[in-house]
Amino acid sequence: MPEEQSNEEQIEAVFAPLLKEFAGVQKGEVFKRIFQPDFDETEREKCLQCTGEMCNSLFMPFASLNTDVDIDTFIEDLMKAFPEKRKLERKGDIIHYDFFPDVKGECMCPVITTGQLEPTPHWCLCGNYFNKTMFEKVVKHPVQVELLDSPLATGSDYCRRLIRLKPAVFITGGK
Repeated sequence: MPEEQSNEEQIEAVFAPLLKEFAGVQKGEVFKRIFQPDFDETEREKCLQCTGEMCNSLFMPFASLNTDVDIDTFIEDLMKAFPEKRKLERKGDIIHYDFFPDVKGECMCPVITTGQLEPTPHWCLCGNYFNKTMFEKVVKHPVQVELLDSPLATGSDYCRRLIRLKPAVFITGGK
């Protein structure tokens, strides 16, 4: 990442094509529509999944991250790329991922910080897919991502996600 630009300038420069596309989509009322209560929940999730995957495809080159490394190297590289902004702790197949925004308690999604779209907790689902895509590229199999806290969803000062590198196993009682 270039050091001479502020974080906001870097985001705007790298994500400009995506933001322009989002702005066009927003003018068409698509994103406003998918957040209406009567919109099908499964279809909303598909839209946010596509958005998270698209953002990830821009983010990875922006952050100069390589997914052809082991998970521990990737975690270290991600934290080095954004010092003091990301903290990841791995315990076995579980990763606690904290993301600290520039402004405490504000969402750091580029389409929200640049004013392209209104903040809504639904965007946190997009963030889950963003992270799911990223970690699946590293471990080469499905992972689960769960939002624990965020400024939009819970009023937290930062975002916290739980990433399960292997699906959770549920054991029922009985013989």
